[in-house]
Amino acid sequence: MKTKFTLLLTFIMTYGFTQSEDVTVKNLKLNTQLDHFAARVVGEKVFFSHNLKTKRGRPIKDKYDGFIYVMYEAPLRDDGAIENETPVVKTELGRFNMSSATFSKDGKYMYFTTNHQGKGTNKLKGIETYNLQIQRAEYVEGQGWTNFETLAFCKPDNNFAHPALSPDGSTLYFISDIKGTKGKSDLYKVSVTDHKTYGEITSLGETINSSRTEIFPFISADNKLYFTSNRRGGKGGLDIYVYDLNSQDAEQVPTSLNEPINSRGDDFSFFLNEELTSGYLSSRRSRGEGGDDLYYFEKF
Repeated sequence: MKTKFTLLLTFIMTYGFTQSEDVTVKNLKLNTQLDHFAARVVGEKVFFSHNLKTKRGRPIKDKYDGFIYVMYEAPLRDDGAIENETPVVKTELGRFNMSSATFSKDGKYMYFTTNHQGKGTNKLKGIETYNLQIQRAEYVEGQGWTNFETLAFCKPDNNFAHPALSPDGSTLYFISDIKGTKGKSDLYKVSVTDHKTYGEITSLGETINSSRTEIFPFISADNKLYFTSNRRGGKGGLDIYVYDLNSQDAEQVPTSLNEPINSRGDDFSFFLNEELTSGYLSSRRSRGEGGDDLYYFEKF
């Protein structure tokens, strides 16, 4: 009986996170050779990141040859299509890098990735540059997004990016390359109080973080952490992994999602709806449009 129980437990641990065999993934019509990524649903809207473009439709870069991104929104459709998108309305104008956002459940607060206004040290390249930071904005009816604030722990000599709120809004997950980071970037978290004050930065630990790169965390309604990594043993370059934050299993390790969620290409920036049945992911898989493409999946 003990042997049978052990085998059953191993089966649950190994296969407990696999998605349905009926899951389908479709490329969205809005994709072009430019980048579309980091789709998030808030109420009846879907938000995503896209290149800032010239009037001729060419992507704009900064002086460090990095792309500049803006946030778009579109009405949420039952079939997952993203159409009639428009740039988000904000009170700060100009060439404003804004991407990879997360939102409070009521849609009043947004945390997003942007750049420090002052230069910091890029430790990997040994130069001064405008590192990434996380800002919080508040939505005010009739004004749009306003009251922009840089989170206090975002220091200019390090990168802080890809924020993700827990379902109850009490914890903010993100990536950084602060001292002690195991790979190029690791996953961290801080406590959140009324979207005004934040606790101490805590690493998610060596079980979740690898010696490679961890990016784009997302916390589902059932408190599972989905994130992207290029760690050894993946199916492609970047893969999407899942880790159950509610589990008491000390032996649990992140599990790579199966095809067609993961592919031989780069797959990242996972989002799952509250019903845990459908969502969006970003990918540079074969038969895409050339840049980062948005995909909609169902029957997860």
